Amino acid sequence: MLFITVLLPLGLSAALELWPNLDGEKTEAELIARKGDYVSFKKTDGSRYLYPYQKLTPADKTRVDALEGGTPEANATPSSAKESSSAKSGTAPAASNKFARQLAGQLVAIKEQSLSPVSPNRLDGIKFYAVYFSAQWGPPCRAFTPELVAFYKKIKVSHPEFELIFVSADRDEKAMTNYMIETGMPWLALRQGNSIPRPDYENGIPNLVFVDANGKDLSTSYTSGGEYEGPHKVMEDIRQHFHL
Repeated sequence: MLFITVLLPLGLSAALELWPNLDGEKTEAELIARKGDYVSFKKTDGSRYLYPYQKLTPADKTRVDALEGGTPEANATPSSAKESSSAKSGTAPAASNKFARQLAGQLVAIKEQSLSPVSPNRLDGIKFYAVYFSAQWGPPCRAFTPELVAFYKKIKVSHPEFELIFVSADRDEKAMTNYMIETGMPWLALRQGNSIPRPDYENGIPNLVFVDANGKDLSTSYTSGGEYEGPHKVMEDIRQHFHL
């Protein structure tokens, strides 16, 4: 099973501390970085989330500023400037659903035969996700992926609120890129070396998972007892969900 790998910026502490989470509770997490109006944290299970800086308590703001060695004014972009910039560029505000926030800054897609970063805005309006764990070196994966590409294109036309995220188990970025190009993957992908934590028994690929905007499982390729059923079962559940 793959886990998210995060490089800490210089000057930040890697210690686990209690921080507020998106459910309004305190959770043990690691401060990653201040990103404008948000603070990035990594939980003990490896998943990441963004938390609004202004919602932090004064004490937590002081901790963040001390670890970054800066001040709120030095790190933040004024809201008025952001709104003006968005208005001029026509871009939408950052994705607001929980799962999208966990993926922020980690997404790429094929552009001109290479991987390019993807703006978090690409996930605006997305309510349901399929997460596809796969690799070029796996014959079952190579056999299944073209079928999934056709399936995705059919659903995406009538349900723009659906998106698929590819999580590569390839040995390096070159293999991942080649796999995406040769199979014509039209969806987004997590950067090579990163992953979305799953239960330990879900270590076989191809593995397809269907989740809602909060990351809650709606269907998986495994039974609750750890028996592998395969991705076709999830595809059928997605069809039923969208009444196809």
